[in-house]
Amino acid sequence: MRRIQWIACAGLVLWMLGASADGSVIVFGTTTEFSGGTAPAGATPWLTATIDDGGTPGSVTLTLEATNLTGSEFVSGWYLNLDPSLNPTSLVFSSPTKTGTFDDPTISSGANAFKADGDGKYDILFGFATSGSGGGVHQFGVGDSVQYTVTGIGSLVAASFNFPSSPDGGHGPFLTAAHVQSIGEGSDSGWVTLPEPVTLGLMALGFVGLAAAGRKARQGR
Repeated sequence: MRRIQWIACAGLVLWMLGASADGSVIVFGTTTEFSGGTAPAGATPWLTATIDDGGTPGSVTLTLEATNLTGSEFVSGWYLNLDPSLNPTSLVFSSPTKTGTFDDPTISSGANAFKADGDGKYDILFGFATSGSGGGVHQFGVGDSVQYTVTGIGSLVAASFNFPSSPDGGHGPFLTAAHVQSIGEGSDSGWVTLPEPVTLGLMALGFVGLAAAGRKARQGR
């Protein structure tokens, strides 16, 4: 019974965090608008980032999805962090695998180089088109997704991206942030993220540690 209770507690905290991990996969689902702007109209999570290392260091699969955007809503910028002991400019991104007709995003990297509105600084920025060439619209919006294989650092794992932004604003720090535009009648926008990731993340680590200690104690009986 105690083992079930520990697992339930750890699972609850990770669900609240919006990031779940099984040792090789981390999922960030955005559920909160933090800038005082307008929240997307659909159900949460509005956006989902999935990072999977397959249990082997050196390569991860990164998938960005517009999970529950609606209407004309689209993403103009999506921010991620990297373990501060690693150099984000060493990351190598493969050609994208896409679902949708949006333009390939520009990928920029640098330690604490990119500031999300009202939050701190991030290490990786995916810059999506706000319009297309020739007047066409090639935005990253409803139902779209893009996937990369990320290499360049021998020790890279999914957990390498499970770090908060560097504080530099009245909100955060957060594990990820994104700017969603064309909300409502098309003129509103909002910055979305996970709720309170740092505190809950520490709680989750504590629950997992206590669960492991409980297992060791039972095994020693």
